[in-house]
Amino acid sequence: MRHETVPRDPEALTAPVPAASYTQVIAAFGDVTEALGDLRDLDELLRLIARRICDLVGVQRCSIYLREERNQLFRGRVGHWHRNIDEQIKRLTAGGVADAFTREIVQTKAPVALQDARSDPRPVRSAMLAWKVRSMLGVPMVLQGDVIGIAYLDDHEHPRTYSREDEAIASAFADLAAIAISQARLTSDLRERLATTAKQISLMRRAAVADDHLTELVLERRNLREIAAAISQLTAKPCAIHDGDGRRVAVGTPPGTTEKVVPRILERDTRNHPDVRSALEGVRDSRPAVVGPMPYAGVHHRYLIAPVATTEDHWGDLVIQEHQSRLSNFDLLVARRAAMIIAWEMSAERRAVAAEWNVRGALAAELIRGNRDPIAVERRAEHLGVRLDAPHVICVVAARPGTDAPLPDARALTDAFQEVAGDDEPLVTGVTEGIAVILPLPADTDDRAGIEQTQERARRALDALSPDGQLLAGISTPCRSGDGYPRAFDQVCQVVRCLETYDGSADNAVLSATELGAGRLFLATSSAAEAAQFVGETLGPMLEDRSADELLRTLQAFFQADRSVRRASQALDVHENTIRYRLARVEDLTGLAVSNDSDDQFSVQLALLILRLQGGKR
Repeated sequence: MRHETVPRDPEALTAPVPAASYTQVIAAFGDVTEALGDLRDLDELLRLIARRICDLVGVQRCSIYLREERNQLFRGRVGHWHRNIDEQIKRLTAGGVADAFTREIVQTKAPVALQDARSDPRPVRSAMLAWKVRSMLGVPMVLQGDVIGIAYLDDHEHPRTYSREDEAIASAFADLAAIAISQARLTSDLRERLATTAKQISLMRRAAVADDHLTELVLERRNLREIAAAISQLTAKPCAIHDGDGRRVAVGTPPGTTEKVVPRILERDTRNHPDVRSALEGVRDSRPAVVGPMPYAGVHHRYLIAPVATTEDHWGDLVIQEHQSRLSNFDLLVARRAAMIIAWEMSAERRAVAAEWNVRGALAAELIRGNRDPIAVERRAEHLGVRLDAPHVICVVAARPGTDAPLPDARALTDAFQEVAGDDEPLVTGVTEGIAVILPLPADTDDRAGIEQTQERARRALDALSPDGQLLAGISTPCRSGDGYPRAFDQVCQVVRCLETYDGSADNAVLSATELGAGRLFLATSSAAEAAQFVGETLGPMLEDRSADELLRTLQAFFQADRSVRRASQALDVHENTIRYRLARVEDLTGLAVSNDSDDQFSVQLALLILRLQGGKR
């Protein structure tokens, strides 16, 4: 069967609605206008319109579509039936190329009825079959000559003949509904604008408070850790401040966070990933940007990165991590303002520091002397990316007494130590005793292991500078605060004096204060002759015995094992009774109770230390 669009009688389109039916239309529209006062969601209004038009026409089902401005198609919004069909309707559009039914409704701006929807060529046949439509009435919602929406009415699987009266009633109500929909949209837009304005005002107020707070921190000469903490408090998100080399110099954790969350987007392992590196290259020098997430690169969050830069230089970056709530415009304002304030402060600090002959050397000298304001020293250390709360040691390098070889200059020492220590540039300054080098202990090690690794690094650096073994180096115990450096420097100077007085090795010598222990207090104030006399008085008879080397190794292992016979036997791979026999032999030869007398033990340990200094490890 072929169906053609037949022009409608103009009188039929404008036929008056019967009085009784018009009263029903007005009553139904009254329900709609009453709902406008408490309306919070446009879909609620559309559902009410769908229910009322079904009641007026006497059909089971109705779906309402509204026109999309960008493409003139009609998007499904709500449906009315004995069950909820909103989700299915929202996935549909009407008015496409194959939908001649909808195009006719829009063209005529009048109701169009399909008496047999399954054989009529105008609708989309697959849709009619899927929704089991037998007959359908399409009703336009016309406002000021434009079709803003369409209501589709049907009785599901039941055929129905739609009369001119049905069309007139539905059209009258649909046109009134179009006015209500337009009013609801205007109200919704106004509410959104008011809400947006309120948010903007609130954001401006919060931004002003944040700006005042950050400015106060600078005026009060607070350090970067305190600024980072303030940023985390304002944004309720973790943040980190990195210098130009990517080193993290300060971290802020939001209040109430049980564990310390550290943004890791700029950590070395993460930022070196090709995709992360490419994303970071897109960050402008003066404009904050959001990076991530990139789970495949280990970046599981979004990060707001704000360059800390001035027109002169790029000092570093401020990073705010998305945490518990999404990144917001307020976070962007705080990041931009904080980065600007940090940049100004660092620029001023850098200009002040650059006036000195050697920035890092000046900091090293101030730490060693301990004669500057601690807060000023800490700020300068932060500027250079040096964390004074992280463990460092002082290494003093000196020329071996009696040698004609010159002591390397500070720049050469800096390069040599940086070569063996990787990215960690040391602080180097000249001192009366030689050259002082402040080195960070290797990460993820305890003090003992860290000092041993630092000794090995120092030995490699000295070997590179003086292959013929003309250098000496002492290493202090760890420092973890600015006020600990003067004490550590005095300590390492004692170690160097011991090396200068007693060292008899042919190689570059490196000795730590930990190895000397309390013995450095005695050795630093004694002459070589006095020390030799002490060794003779303490261990003389034993040194003349043919088993002297074996006994010395046993004593050394015994003291390194904290006077444990069992651990000493394990270290030397001998039976425990062998250790006990050798200790008894030492006691017979020296008359000292090395097994249980603390005074005798100290004397023997000091004598062993002198022997080690005089002739290297025995």
